[in-house]
Amino acid sequence: MIHSLYKILTFVRRKLQCWLNMATVGVKAMIINDKSEILLVKHTYMSGWHLPGGGVEPGETPKTAIIREIREETGIAVQGEPHLFAIYTHQIMGASDYPMLYIVKDFMSMAKAKLCSEIAKAQWFHVQDLPADITESTQLRIKEYLEGLPPAERW
Repeated sequence: MIHSLYKILTFVRRKLQCWLNMATVGVKAMIINDKSEILLVKHTYMSGWHLPGGGVEPGETPKTAIIREIREETGIAVQGEPHLFAIYTHQIMGASDYPMLYIVKDFMSMAKAKLCSEIAKAQWFHVQDLPADITESTQLRIKEYLEGLPPAERW
């Protein structure tokens, strides 16, 4: 029930943004551990594996937002400075969104952390063994970073 309501509210919000020509700013994190694994999440409201992240709240800096989103979605506390990798453009239901991708390598797992209700699962995957149902955009962002490719303009 809650997940259906979330989908409906997201749809309404995106349509309003489109009609009012309003853009959103989002943040995503590529969290890489010392075993060459990347942490991915599965949402309760959409399919596939994604990089953790979310929206930047009013008055919040992108850096503060990515630290908050990582904690909420994965139970990880960022220790060092998140490194901004790239800024992209993206269309969601006709509304403009500008996701910023951060690289995070200095972190600590929080004991007994509870994931937020929008995350069904968080899991580490080796960079050479990514899941079959990873989203295309997530796979492309990982490839850009690992292979030193110039970031695309579109998410």
